[in-house]
Amino acid sequence: MDTASYPSGFFRSADLMQMIERYMSEPDVSKVYNAFLLAADAHNGITRKSGEPYITHPLEVAGILADLHMDADTVSAALLHDVIEDTDYTKQQLAGHFGSTVADLVDGVTKLEMDKTYSTKQEVVIASFHKMMQTMTDDFRVVLIKLADRLHNMRTLGSMKPEARRRIAHETFTIYIPLARRMGMNAIRRELQLLAFQQLYPWRSRCIHSELQTYLANNSQRHNQILETVAERIMGALPGSAVFLWEKNLFTLYNRIKEHIKSQGGTFNINKEMLEVRILVRNWQDCYVALGLIHSLYHPQLGKFKDYIANPKTYGFQALQTVVLTPSRQLVRIQIQTREMYQVAQYGVAAQWRFPDMSADQKPNITQDALNRWLGQVRDLGDQSANPFEFFSYMQSDLNNAELSALTPKGEVKEFPPGSTLVDFAYSIHTDVGHHCIGALVDGIERPLRTVIPNHMAVIEVLTDPHATPQPSWLNFVKTARARSSIQSWLRHQTAEERLALGRQRLDISLHSRGGSFANVEDQRLTEVLDALHYKDLNEFYTAIGQGEQCSKLMAERLLGHTQSIETDKADNTLLIKGTSGLVVKMANCCLPLPRETIVAHQDLHSGLAIHRADCVHLQKIAQPDDILSVAWAEEMQHQKFSAGVVLEVQDVKGVLHNITRVLDKMDVNIVDLKISGDDRIQQDTLIIQVNDINHLQEVMRQLKHIPNVLSVNRLMSRTSHDYQNDHLYA
Repeated sequence: MDTASYPSGFFRSADLMQMIERYMSEPDVSKVYNAFLLAADAHNGITRKSGEPYITHPLEVAGILADLHMDADTVSAALLHDVIEDTDYTKQQLAGHFGSTVADLVDGVTKLEMDKTYSTKQEVVIASFHKMMQTMTDDFRVVLIKLADRLHNMRTLGSMKPEARRRIAHETFTIYIPLARRMGMNAIRRELQLLAFQQLYPWRSRCIHSELQTYLANNSQRHNQILETVAERIMGALPGSAVFLWEKNLFTLYNRIKEHIKSQGGTFNINKEMLEVRILVRNWQDCYVALGLIHSLYHPQLGKFKDYIANPKTYGFQALQTVVLTPSRQLVRIQIQTREMYQVAQYGVAAQWRFPDMSADQKPNITQDALNRWLGQVRDLGDQSANPFEFFSYMQSDLNNAELSALTPKGEVKEFPPGSTLVDFAYSIHTDVGHHCIGALVDGIERPLRTVIPNHMAVIEVLTDPHATPQPSWLNFVKTARARSSIQSWLRHQTAEERLALGRQRLDISLHSRGGSFANVEDQRLTEVLDALHYKDLNEFYTAIGQGEQCSKLMAERLLGHTQSIETDKADNTLLIKGTSGLVVKMANCCLPLPRETIVAHQDLHSGLAIHRADCVHLQKIAQPDDILSVAWAEEMQHQKFSAGVVLEVQDVKGVLHNITRVLDKMDVNIVDLKISGDDRIQQDTLIIQVNDINHLQEVMRQLKHIPNVLSVNRLMSRTSHDYQNDHLYA
């Protein structure tokens, strides 16, 4: 194609055309070029904040996808991805020009607009995410376009205001980095992590980068000697192999520093950081040969070997990993893969386009199969959660919390957040398996449903009974979005008679487990409880228990007279939490929960219910699953103020504290407590302030970040230990 005929001023279009001409047919190249012409015309005269013509952005997004050798429809949709959102073109017009597939892809990444339904930026982001994920279940390429879009936006944040840069970076951590991981696209994930980390924590990233460069310079000779020794041993025995040092990710290193401080305290010594070496071989059999060669060369560390070839991760990652100790006392983390495994690890589901010459047995079928299973789960969540905000909450949990792995009897790997139980495992197999589960065999030993999945690769076989049904009490201990939404959906769809019968059954069981029965309940006590909870009769009370609005254990304690009497001044908090009318409710001081964030209640039979954030560090240490209840904020809370903790790192200069208090005063935010610590250079100010909800707190924090000499602003996540000044407890 004659590049001289391209419209003037769009020099990057020639680069894109050259890229796609290497692997696309002439009709496909023509389709992409026509998409470029339409996009250039639609965005004509519009510039980015950097001053560049706007068309440079879609061209760069398309270029990222062309580098992955994506198909013509995907690259065309990338060029057009902002046309519906920012111009007068409609989906129907795009379909007429390029077909329904391209139009659907463009519509899937098009953000919704603020209106009466979605009145804030946060609501628009959540609703747009819901729309994109629902489109993704039909065509996952919509997420690839969105990841490329976000990657280029993160690369070009320099022209944005600091507040916008931090907001976009935070959104990247919350949504797009987990999505990239889910798609197995680790090359994009790593770059997004680095860019977002640099925007959110510029001072920390600079410090860690400086320390890392010094460390690498001081140890380059020793590292090169180790690399040469490994390369000589491997390449001598396995011709065609490759050995190279792996570049450290600043964000990964930052997390290791935080984990070290959390578990061991003190200062992190970067000189003790492990060297990382990658080995690529010809086939999977050579992976195990290479492992033997490494273990004969250096001393392997016990418990550090992982076989992800025999047991791939759910998103398709395969490798052998081991940690060895050299004679110079250097710890080295070794990762061994075939070249195909490495390519799949970097590009995930896109590897099938980028490397079309892979043989049939080398193609990333594991990644594709895992993706298809996950898409099915997302589709189920969407069916069970029509509300975009509920769906977003479920997806955040699903995307961000995979740390435990377990195997089905057929060898399929399942991943779960920490603390997940056998009920979570059952629902990961199938909704019907979860609905009818009664227990499970864990490595051949029968265990009850509330058993937490062990942190080794256990083999779990779910036991079912066709007559068994979900129990409201399961909501007290399940961790995964799939399990929680499935249970809640089942409870919502039961008939009134079924909910009533279930509530009666659950209450009878709870009374019996406490050495009582309904016959032991005094009439006066029953009347007092029903009146306090505003139930007109016993059937309404049973129904509330049956649909999970009341906890059968707490109700049994109250009916038997075991709970603390209600004090009027403490009962006011019951107006804030659904389903707790008449109970003693207090906000936990350790984590300071706020409206609009996920909460749970800690059941204390002597002092009532303490409301905690769902991720409360202190609660995880003190509570058993049986004592934790799922609760929700009331719909309306007028004129209520809640305490929240904020930690500011500031340069110790005159007037900075005055500027902080002045900003808070302008926002009508009261300071309840203030603690100052640090040295003569960097000061740490810990404030307890009063806000309306989590959105109000986030706005306050955004304003504080604009103050001169304020280096960072973070939420205080817990205040129950002297060690909570460490930044691993901030968010």
